[in-house]
Amino acid sequence: MTRPQPRRRTRADVGPLTEFAEFVVQRRHVLGLTQLDVADLADVSVSTVRNVEAGRVSPTLEVTLRVLNALGATLVGMPQASAELLPRDAVDLGKARGVRR
Repeated sequence: MTRPQPRRRTRADVGPLTEFAEFVVQRRHVLGLTQLDVADLADVSVSTVRNVEAGRVSPTLEVTLRVLNALGATLVGMPQASAELLPRDAVDLGKARGVRR
């Protein structure tokens, strides 16, 4: 009997980790920050920032909030109908990649 192979995500697969990683990288570049800068501001290790930006790890809520705070962003949870009222520069990571409100 053969053992089934574990299911692996391909690089083409886009999910919340990939979208969050892209957001972090883009926001860091807009602010002119290095990974070390973000790590210092968020009080996390540089390897944590690298892994988040690569989409290799699912950061804890604490790390996510620290990184977002370091980037001058916040995490908001609300019903979809209310989300439609957010400003145009709000990013919805649940939507298709690269789509902004």
